[in-house]
Amino acid sequence: MIRTKLDQIFAETKVDAIIAESPQTRLWYSGVQTSDGYLVIEANKAHLFVDGRYIEYVTKNARNVEVHLLKQNSFAEFLAKKNYAKVAVEKDYLNLETFGYIKQLLPKAEFIEIQGQLLRIHKDEEEYSKVKEACELSLQAFEELKKLLKEDMTELEASNKLGYLMRLFGAEKESFDSIIAFGENAAEPHHHPTNRKLQKGDIVKVDFGAQFQGWASDITRTFFFGGKPKNPDLAKILDVVIESQRLGREAVRPGISTKEIDKICRDYIEQQGYGQYFTHSTGHGVGIDVHELPGVGRGKNDVILEPGMIITVEPGIYIEGLGGARIEDTILVTEKGNLVLSRPEDYR
Repeated sequence: MIRTKLDQIFAETKVDAIIAESPQTRLWYSGVQTSDGYLVIEANKAHLFVDGRYIEYVTKNARNVEVHLLKQNSFAEFLAKKNYAKVAVEKDYLNLETFGYIKQLLPKAEFIEIQGQLLRIHKDEEEYSKVKEACELSLQAFEELKKLLKEDMTELEASNKLGYLMRLFGAEKESFDSIIAFGENAAEPHHHPTNRKLQKGDIVKVDFGAQFQGWASDITRTFFFGGKPKNPDLAKILDVVIESQRLGREAVRPGISTKEIDKICRDYIEQQGYGQYFTHSTGHGVGIDVHELPGVGRGKNDVILEPGMIITVEPGIYIEGLGGARIEDTILVTEKGNLVLSRPEDYR
């Protein structure tokens, strides 16, 4: 766990505590996965409240925290004794009902909003190793799926097989619902698998990822099934996407902005005449959430990449009625450049 952003928040805002209710922040800070609980982080100490379902597990496995049993009024009594004057809460995770409850327990406190995802924008070696493992077992499953593909298999069948294979190779679950699209359905960036059957020469787009010990991967591969593509226009589109993605992937390094990564990919696709068909941002951060900070796009939230950040690079082209292609990798920013976690053979 890298505390850089956390320590900055305490130094800049002078809050007495950060109160987090999100499973993501509990996992990041204390290393345990629970569906419910409260994490109270002070500048030099932290407290984790969980109910009886988790108390034994958390007592044995949690780190960096003092563990408390959440029962009856225990959390309210704790906050009453602390009587914090200024508290930060996570605007990207906290719902209104829970926020109202916390304000009720601290009626005199001033509340400020922070982004929970920002706390973990830098990953340490233990954290990115889990993302790497999630990538590797995802790729194992994908390679096995390719062997099982056959004519008349539906997108739904393929999706179900891929999810099973990821769990077979060690995933807790899929990090998101796999996107498997055959032929013309590949024109939808986030297609929901259907009963569309696979045919020889179809373009096949597979967007997939696994969750390993709470950490996610996100990968997309596009290829043609059974040899020669039905439509040579799709072969050209895939070539363009492959090259755009290579250019963006290889540009990832400390000091470059996320907008520049997007521009590199987008400019190449526009030069090839397909700019209007690249309809989404070029990427996003990956960690405990499959989509987290930093964003990689043309928006106002530009970020200069730093070592320890993990992003995707995933340009795509989508033409309604014809099909589409996307290539995506999960990439760690290193001191000297990058490590493509979803291409083990390319480690450097």
